[in-house]
Amino acid sequence: MALAQFNALPYEQQLALVYAEGAYIATRWQEVYEAVLLYQLPSGFFAELTYDTETNEVQYLVAFEAGGENDRLPDYAMFVKLPGWLPEVD
Repeated sequence: MALAQFNALPYEQQLALVYAEGAYIATRWQEVYEAVLLYQLPSGFFAELTYDTETNEVQYLVAFEAGGENDRLPDYAMFVKLPGWLPEVD
């Protein structure tokens, strides 16, 4: 399924598809009680689920493609931990 087809689905179906077929990749924190969960879908695009840890519910979902104008992957770069054996790069 392409990103445009995914975006055409009703919200409930989008959410179900992310949970059923998405591969969890990472979490970043937007606010103290707001976790943003990154999933990759089989056809290569990504979805972010913004989750409120106090109310225990998903607030909203945003789907995007890497490298596109709405690419959100750089937001996760600071959370990536590389192995210590990799050489440092200037």
